[in-house]
Amino acid sequence: MYAQFYSIRLIVAALMILIDLYSVGLWTYAWTRFGSLSCLLLALASVGALFLALVAAAFSFDLAGMKRFDPTNIVYGFSYFVLEPAVALAAVVG
Repeated sequence: MYAQFYSIRLIVAALMILIDLYSVGLWTYAWTRFGSLSCLLLALASVGALFLALVAAAFSFDLAGMKRFDPTNIVYGFSYFVLEPAVALAAVVG
């Protein structure tokens, strides 16, 4: 992550948060309207994607904190290498 791309990272992070908020609202509305289990699963997957987008936005906002963060931490590795692809797969299947 380079310092000259700081504003671009913040814009992309804000867009991802807005898209994930829209996705949560869309699938929650579809679940309440139709009562389908698949809509509920997609709503839950969207909540997971929103959480990951918030974490990514927090790291892209604070460059010094991101450098101090331990990338060998099991929570970091689990969230970005297991949960994020699973959430993306659930969104694509839906």
